[in-house]
Amino acid sequence: MDLAGLLERTPPPRLRAALAAQLSRLASETRLDTYPEVAEALDRIHRGLPVACDPDGPLDSRMRTLAAEAHATRRLLADGDSAPVSRKDLTAWDARAGAAHALREFLHLPLPVAAATILDQRVSVHWHEELAADLDSA
Repeated sequence: MDLAGLLERTPPPRLRAALAAQLSRLASETRLDTYPEVAEALDRIHRGLPVACDPDGPLDSRMRTLAAEAHATRRLLADGDSAPVSRKDLTAWDARAGAAHALREFLHLPLPVAAATILDQRVSVHWHEELAADLDSA
């Protein structure tokens, strides 16, 4: 699949809808969608409404907290064997922080740039098929 070409050829409204679907799947895969401010943002994205991501607002605060938790988990593991967290914890925090980063890019960057991050973070091995279906139905 020529992903870059496909993204370039897709009209922006269709691309936005397809990437919103991919972003929702990523949020579900990483459990990012369990946070109320993220669930609300995803709902607004799907309805075509603006999403407030103001500095120190609830969504921005959640995204920064997730990044800090991933960083703290990484540091605890680096400090030795007595850490109250595991590599599995780090994997989960990193996945959520990555998904939050993808959401931030979707909100602030051009769609093709955000697409690269969203698709790179996807966990499902079937994301190619899901993207093709999203682009066809959007």
